[in-house]
Amino acid sequence: MAAALLWLLLAAGLRAGEPAPQVFSLGLAEAESRALLASDQVKAAAAEARAAQEQAQAQFAGVLPRLSLEASYGYLTNVPSLQLSPLMPAPIQFGTHENYSIGPRLTYTLWDTGSAWKAYRGFAQQAAARGEDRRATERALRQAVDSVYVRVQLALEELRLFADSLALARAQNRDIETNFKAGAANRLDLLDSRREVLSYQLQFRQRRSDLSSALQDLVALVGAAPGDLSRPGPPDFEDLTLALKLDPQEDSLASAEGWPLAPPDSGHPQVRAQELQARAADLAAQSQNASLYPVVTATAKASEDYPNAILPQTVQQNTFALSLSWPLFEGGRARHLTDERRREADAARRRAAQLLTDLRRDYDRAGTLAADLRQRRELAAQDVAASQEAARLYYQSYKAGRINLIDVQSADLRALQSKVGAADIAAQLLQQLVTLRALSGGSDHGQ
Repeated sequence: MAAALLWLLLAAGLRAGEPAPQVFSLGLAEAESRALLASDQVKAAAAEARAAQEQAQAQFAGVLPRLSLEASYGYLTNVPSLQLSPLMPAPIQFGTHENYSIGPRLTYTLWDTGSAWKAYRGFAQQAAARGEDRRATERALRQAVDSVYVRVQLALEELRLFADSLALARAQNRDIETNFKAGAANRLDLLDSRREVLSYQLQFRQRRSDLSSALQDLVALVGAAPGDLSRPGPPDFEDLTLALKLDPQEDSLASAEGWPLAPPDSGHPQVRAQELQARAADLAAQSQNASLYPVVTATAKASEDYPNAILPQTVQQNTFALSLSWPLFEGGRARHLTDERRREADAARRRAAQLLTDLRRDYDRAGTLAADLRQRRELAAQDVAASQEAARLYYQSYKAGRINLIDVQSADLRALQSKVGAADIAAQLLQQLVTLRALSGGSDHGQ
């Protein structure tokens, strides 16, 4: 007795000396926020959207007047000259060795049939499409994070359930060992109870491995490195390397049931991006077609020139000019490029229509599954309550000697399966709600 007490005190002292596991606390909303901040894919989409905006602004410069400073310098080794008469002391030189001109030049396209303006509007639509691509990327990332988070929640809940079943199996095994020593139980019951404990131990370890794997996926998305993920579990578990504090499955499900959902429409980012691509291609076609018509350009320049014609002096020269350019033959290049852009616009519109059809199909399918899972969840709750009560009554009957141990184990297994099934149905329902939110049309609905 004294040796046993000493062993217990020693074991308690060793446990007290073990370092406390690191705590990893993460809610669903926080996981989404952290993933958006950490995702290189989202950052790449944002960079592409900004690049498209810069490209549109660069194209807008083609609509505005262009002011430049022009300067030129030249040196002539031989300056033409003319000797008008032998009586003249020196020949007349037509210019100077050094020549230069410097001054501002203003150029503005007075008329180009709207080519530059339509090109700018087309690039602006492209920039808006890249913005919708960024929104779609963020939606997809939220959906991925939510799906993985639900997997972790389910794995954590299953770990708890198998831990409870393992604790129950151990308690029953202790009762049977006591009865066996007293002669009230046979050896077969004792072996079966030990096998039951071993079976639940194996399943518990498997569930812990599944939780660790799902948690690694979540950590990769949110950009966190909480530490050793080999033995995660609830904070009240022993032998942990990481204590998890997540949103309870029921709380996440209750929150998801309140999400504002709407059938997919033209406001969905993927559909919207294709429609904007179609508009951009239409405007590009119009801009390209405008190149078939005349272009009128005005130019004004003020410069200081040297020499003044042939006189070796500087002069202030002001120039204003109008120029017209009209392509008479260019081998059909503009026409073919215009048709190309129009075909691209038609392709983008057809992709948008197909996307909307697919999104509505997936939304309806997810909605039907969610409605069915709600009904199954109610039935599962009734099954859990009934199986738990049946397991309790079976064990009481076994202790009274009216049934065999195998009946008790079957009832315990049925109770565990009903709990795991109920947790799995809740996770499936949450997954469908996550899918519905990702497919919803219009705005991002608070995402």
